[in-house]
Formats: sequence, C-alpha cells, structure tokens
Amino acid sequence: MKLFRKILFGILFIVEISVSAEVVTIAAEDDWIPYAREDGTGLSNDIVKAAFKSVGVEAKYKIFPYSRVLHYLESGEYVAGFNVPADASSRKKFILGKEKLFDAVSAYYENITSPMKAKNRDELRNAKRIGVVRGYGYGDHFSNLVKLGRISKEVTSSEISNLKKLALGRIDSTILYRKTSEILISKLKLVQKIKYAFDNEVTPVYLAFSRLHKKGRYYAKKFDEGMRNIRANGVYQKIVASY
Repeated sequence: MKLFRKILFGILFIVEISVSAEVVTIAAEDDWIPYAREDGTGLSNDIVKAAFKSVGVEAKYKIFPYSRVLHYLESGEYVAGFNVPADASSRKKFILGKEKLFDAVSAYYENITSPMKAKNRDELRNAKRIGVVRGYGYGDHFSNLVKLGRISKEVTSSEISNLKKLALGRIDSTILYRKTSEILISKLKLVQKIKYAFDNEVTPVYLAFSRLHKKGRYYAKKFDEGMRNIRANGVYQKIVASY
C-alpha cells in the first residue's frame, strides 16, 4: 500500500508540473488607446496573452508609462515590453523577433482653421512645431526631418495634451495613430477643430525583448512561435477584428 501511495503521489506531482503554465512578466504600456490601457487591457495585451498561451506560457503584466517600459527593457529589469516601433534605434537597443504585433498607421493632424501649407510629409519645412509624446517613436522619416531642422518637436506627456494644444493653435500639427485619433478626437469633442492632414508612415509594432535579460532570446523565440500559431488558427484575426 505504501508503495502504491508513493507511485500515485509521484504521478500526481508529474501531472501537476505538466499542467502548470510557465509564467512571464511583461512591462506593458499604460496609455495608447486602443492598443494598451492603464487597466491592462488592449489590442496588444490580448495578442501577447494569446500568443504565449498557445505555447504554454502565461503572460502577466506590470503597467507603466511607455518611457518606463523602455527603461526597464534597456536595464534588463523586465524581459519584454510593448509597444515598440521597429525603427533603427529600437533594433539597436532591443531584440525584435520575426513576428510583429501589427502595423500601425500614423498620421499628421492639423488645426482646421489654420492648416499647414504642406500637403504631404515630404513638404514639411520651416521648422514646423509637431506635438509628440515623450519617449514615443514616430519612425525614421520623422527622425530625419528633425535632424534636418525641417520640423521641431514639441514634447508633452500625452496625446491628449497635444490635441488640446493643437486645438488652441499652440502647435502646427501632432502625430497620432489612426485608431487612436478616431477615439480621442471624438472623446475630446474636437471634431470641428482638428482634422487629418496626411500620413506619416506605416510602422511595424513589436513586443520587444531585453538584450540584457538572461531569458530575452528564449522568450523572443517562444513568442514568435506563439504568433505563428495564433495566425494559423485564426485567433489573431479575431482579436484584431474586435478592435
């Protein structure tokens, strides 16, 4: 009987280990509607959870301002974080896997009563004041315009602050992602004051992994595998469609 109990206990122990999900804690952005919110929900949050779940990993989140997410990735305090754009700077600092979260379309927005003369991004010049959020990436084209002195950055802590400044004429334009703009401009009742001007660029957005964390490359590979799984079984498409 004692032998039977030992064997039974051993079997139960093995089963318990096999069904216990591996857990990874991720630094999640707190304020990029609808991609990520301060309550831990959003398009990115849902995609990351589903991808890791498909490979037996449970994703848990710690919510931070975006600038802190980047800091924790660079320092190696957290193994992964989102939402990181695939530009030259990000590729140098972080591990970006083969599978992106999604493509996000960003655009310039202008004041309806005092629009810019530029009709596309290549016509921007004369150091136009463009409202941006501290720590956010806007792509290589935008960065080059800043380096050339054709535009100047007006940095704030949020997209809402930039929209309010634009409505008051304190900046010439601000860059927003299209999904975000549709929600915020309506929420702030600025439909009669602010309008779309022209596209900035299509930016691939990633769950980035720390180069200093010992499991950075391990989880990058796991995530790539999970993303391929949920794209193949239709889960990814359902999540994106829900937003």
